[in-house]
Parts: sequence; C-alpha cells; structure tokens
Amino acid sequence: MGLRKDKGIIVAFDMEDADFALDLAAELSGAEGNFAIKVGRPLEMHAGIRILAMLKDASGLPVIYDGKIADIPYISERIASNAYDAGADAVIVHGFVGSDVVRAVQHLGKGDVIAVIEMTHPGSDEFIQPASERIAAMVHRLGVDGVVLPATKLERVRHLAQIVKGAYIIAPGIKAQGASPGDAIANGADYEVVGRAIYNAREPKRAAEMIYKGMMERCL
Repeated sequence: MGLRKDKGIIVAFDMEDADFALDLAAELSGAEGNFAIKVGRPLEMHAGIRILAMLKDASGLPVIYDGKIADIPYISERIASNAYDAGADAVIVHGFVGSDVVRAVQHLGKGDVIAVIEMTHPGSDEFIQPASERIAAMVHRLGVDGVVLPATKLERVRHLAQIVKGAYIIAPGIKAQGASPGDAIANGADYEVVGRAIYNAREPKRAAEMIYKGMMERCL
C-alpha cells in the first residue's frame, strides 16, 4: 500500500502514547481526505516496532516508518527490513549517507524508499543544504520512490523539485514550524506533513479534515 503522486496529508505520529495513537489512527480511517501515517522514533521507542502493523490495521492507511535511517549499508538495510516486516509501506532514509546506503534499502524490494534531501530546521542549512543538489541528483538517478523537502523553505522545494522529477515529494514543517497548509504543494510538493497541529488538537480528526480542506483550497 505505497503512496502515489497525489495531493494529501501525512500525519506525523510523533506522540508517545500508544493508546492515543491507535485511537487517532482509527479516527483517521473515516476522515474526509487523502491521509497517510508517519511513525517517528518517539512513538516507536515507547510502543515498539509492532505499533506499525497496529496503526495500519486500525486505520487502513499507508504507514511510513520515519526512522531517519543513516548508518552503513548493512545496518541501514537491517533497520529498513525490520520496519517493512513490521508493517511499514515505506521507510525514510537520509540521502546524505550516500548511494550505497540508499541502494541497500532499495534492493530489499519490500516497499517504498523515501530519501531526505533537506530538513526544515535552520541547522540543515549549515551542512546539508550545500550538498542538497548533489543528493537530489543522486536519489533521482537511483529512482527512489519519494523525497523529503522542507515546507519551511519554499524556494528550496521549487528548486529541488525540478531535479527529482518522478518521485513524490513530502514536505514537513506545516503549522507548528511555521509553514501554511497548501504552500508546499503550490510550490511542487505532493504531500504535506502535519503532526502537532493535528494530534495536539482538542478534536484531532476534525483538525486533520480542516487542515486538508484548507490545503486543497490553497491549491485551487
């Protein structure tokens, strides 16, 4: 159940309460809009890797393992393989670690591979951004399924989207980090990633639907 190039919201499950996560996943199964779930390390560390399959069963939505894989090829491959086997439809790997790592994960053939090209925080500009065009060209050459570009830096989304044509683009940084719903998609992204603005809301399902609606209206 991989992602496709389409407009949608990926809900970042970065909370630590597994019961709350499962309740939210069940709510999202009936939400109006195109949604997927991204599981971060905080939830995995508290609930264990089995949470991936549990969220998938509860929601019926694609599940991305956001382990930000960044190790030597052998270790990266083992991390990714465990995530796929536990129910992940896609894994996120850092592009800066090089083509041998990305290829090792791709060669598993178990699900989508999403490569981080740039990140949302200012520190990413210090070391990652100067190499991001080379990273983008590398992952494009390897044919990754998706890439991560920062919704907080729209000029970078526009620029790098021209290099990674063919891969779907997911853009984190909406709401809590300052980007507005629809901005990244209007500049070339396919999915926007929203976490705290949804799961910290009084009515998370309603918040997800309203953000999705606002995003789609911004893109008309």
